[in-house]
Amino acid sequence: MLKSLVCKLLMLLTTIVWLSSCDGTRQRNKGNRLFDDSYKATTHFQTKEIPEGYAEIVVDTVLTNHFTAQTKYHSTDEIVLEIENKKHEAIQKTVYKEFHSDVSVYYKDQLVLKKKIKKDLFKDENEDFWDKSIMHSIAVDEIASSENNIVFTVTFYNTDKEHFIDYKLIIDKIGDFHIEEYTV
Repeated sequence: MLKSLVCKLLMLLTTIVWLSSCDGTRQRNKGNRLFDDSYKATTHFQTKEIPEGYAEIVVDTVLTNHFTAQTKYHSTDEIVLEIENKKHEAIQKTVYKEFHSDVSVYYKDQLVLKKKIKKDLFKDENEDFWDKSIMHSIAVDEIASSENNIVFTVTFYNTDKEHFIDYKLIIDKIGDFHIEEYTV
């Protein structure tokens, strides 16, 4: 009986020592396992998309020179530029999405041009501008349009350099078009 009492006492003592060593101290001292270093654990990350979600603007224009135009300006999922602003304990990421425009031009109720307008149509040798630019707007320029053509003003914005470039997209009665850089 004394032998079983000693065994029970020894077993109880072993159990108490084993349980006291499992108090989580080792896990607590390892830190948060979601982050490899303390910088990530204490840094606030924020992402902003421009535009947030899908954006679309549809405009119908009827001119007295027998031209009618419909533009559908819309965002895509294509990412043009990501900018990260790093501040103490915060990183803000801004993602700019690409825009395109679907243009339909009618002359005397006859379709003369249906085209997707993208920045590839306007690109020139200035690669630094085009790599980080988005189509900012497209609109019919009623004043510049004449009896023989309809003129669109297309504006591109470089988000990195905060610089704009404007173009004229000139379409004639049969649907032929050419592009000129807009100068003031």
